Order: sequence, then structure tokens, then C-alpha cells
Amino acid sequence: MRNLKLEVWRLEVPLKEPFTISAGTNTVSRNIVVRLTSPDGLEGWGEASPSKRVLGETLDDVADTLRRAAQDEAEVDYTSTEKIYEYVWGLGGAPSAQAALDMALLDLYAKSLGKPLWRLIGGYRDSIETDITISLLPPEEQAKRALRYVDAGFKRLKLKLGRNPEEDVERVRAVRDAVGEGVWIMVDANQGWSLEEAKWVIERISSLDVQIVEQPVAWDDLDAMAELARWSPIPIAADETVKTPSDALRVAEKEAAQVINIKLMKSRGILGAARIAAISEAAGIENMIGCMGESRIGITAAVHAAQALRNIRVYDLDADLLQADCVFPGMGAPAERGVRRAPGEPGLGSFKPNPKYMSKIIG
Repeated sequence: MRNLKLEVWRLEVPLKEPFTISAGTNTVSRNIVVRLTSPDGLEGWGEASPSKRVLGETLDDVADTLRRAAQDEAEVDYTSTEKIYEYVWGLGGAPSAQAALDMALLDLYAKSLGKPLWRLIGGYRDSIETDITISLLPPEEQAKRALRYVDAGFKRLKLKLGRNPEEDVERVRAVRDAVGEGVWIMVDANQGWSLEEAKWVIERISSLDVQIVEQPVAWDDLDAMAELARWSPIPIAADETVKTPSDALRVAEKEAAQVINIKLMKSRGILGAARIAAISEAAGIENMIGCMGESRIGITAAVHAAQALRNIRVYDLDADLLQADCVFPGMGAPAERGVRRAPGEPGLGSFKPNPKYMSKIIG
């Protein structure tokens, strides 16, 4: 990237509360932030939120990929989305590092044209309404937290399940009883159930106005996903199953889901996400967009993608809201009672490093 200056920071920010899914508990968000600067002074921002469990990568893997990019002598053409895609996917390495570079290069692209990114890559809607995720807790605690979020203005909830089928049913029932009608609920087992357990739970929660069941079984068991998709009265969403456009094609061919959850870390960025959305739409599959543990930069990039692409109709962009402090206050796409809007300024928007949570490792 000899025509661009690359700077990289490690970011570490605690969560407001421990966050538990079927696979374990997390108390801190650890990400990597990148900034590309062009010769004429434009800045492009991106963020990597690595996942060992989903993507097989670590923070060190991300840093190694970015060091390799920094040492690359090739010139990168950020004036073409196709050339950005070609460069990012040709780079290889840690998927979330590729996602961070995709964001930063697209930020430069849009800033060079003086337009918000979402306007240039689709421009379909001017805001989105995110859900907020409730950690895997005892039923009564999930219900209390659900009420707290509804009181704060959120109308959409995502419940983490997947450890004990009987308790999972009680979790959903407790939350629905607490929030009443009119609050949108989806559930996510994070691969925590067997096929038989998934059917048992779905049968019992189908009367509780649940909209989506996300990744009920193991990511690589497409036969089980397809059986559930055919049988379930509630739409089935594939998350960990789909990381790339070719994964989306396999799900479509197997008819293994009614919804595919796009995450920029899995899709290597916004341009990969757009290809997954196109395949999904052609197959009659709806998209949602989710997140890993991103701060405001990564979430803002996902909001741009969500506003741009018509087939993305469900929004799970809340990771920064679960952090104890906003790393980039007043910047990007904040949430106002669940509603997010991408900034009206060019590119992704403006960001400034926060030394409280960030330490530079490259540049």
C-alpha cells in the first residue's frame, strides 16, 4: 500500500455487563482500528473485531495481516469498488482484517466523491431500527433486562438461548410475559441445540410471537438446517453457517434457511456483504445484518451497508451499546431509541482516536 499511509490501533473497552452466549462469557471488547491516509489528506477508517470461535482468528492474526498490507509495495486503487474488492479478497489472512481494510478503502472512495458511502452503494433507506441483544441469563433476569431496554425505547429484542432447552422456553415465555404484545422478539441459540432439541424448543415458543430462530444447530450441519427450515413454523436464520458468498450459495441450494445473517467481519467487509445479499435476494432469502464486538466505527460501517442494500431488512447492530463507554462519542451512527442513521457527511463519517482505550501498534 505504498500510496497510502496505514495506521493501526488496538482497542480494548469493558462491557457494561458480562455477555453470555451458549459458547461462553465475555467481559471486554477487544478490536483493532485502522486508518488509511491518502496523499491528498483524505482519511479512511475501518475496524476489525476478530473471532476465534467463528473465524479462527486472533488479534495477533489481524495485526499480522495488516502489517503485511502495510509492507505491500503495490498501489491500491480506492477509486473503484471492484478494485477494492479484488485487493481485499486477494490479500488473504485474517477475515476481520480484510473487513477493516474494505471499510477504510470504501471510506476513502466515498470521501473522494464527497458523498456518504450508503448513497453510493445502494442508497435504499435513510435509517434503520436495530434490536438490542439480551445475554443468556436466568429467565427472570432476561425478563428484567428486556423491560429495561423496552423502557429505554427499544422495540426489538434478541434473546440469547442455547444451553438448556427447558430453560430456553422459559426465557422466551418470561420475556414475552414481561414486555407484552407489540415488541419484536427473535432468538439465537449460537449452535447450542441438537436437531431434536431445536424442534422441541421451536414447537413450544411458536405461540409466543417469535420472529426468527437464529443458528439453532451446528454451523456445518446443513442437512439439519434444511430440515428445520422445511419444518419450522418460525423462519430459520443462518449465521455462523454463512461467511462468504459461496456459503450463501450453498445455503440457497440446500434451502437451509429463510434468513441469512450478514456480518461484515465474516464477509470480509461491505463489498462481500453486498454479494451475499445479491445471492440471497436471487434465492428468495431475506437478510439481516449483525455484528461481532465492534465499536462505533464498525457499527457505523454496517449501518451504511444496511441503509444501502434493499434485501437487508432485519438489523442487529448493537455491540457498541453493550460497551461501558462510547469510544467515539458523538461520531458515526448513534442509536436514538433504537433508530440509527448513517452520518450525512462524506464517507463513513468522521472519527478521532481515543487514547483512553486505544494504543497504536502500526504507523
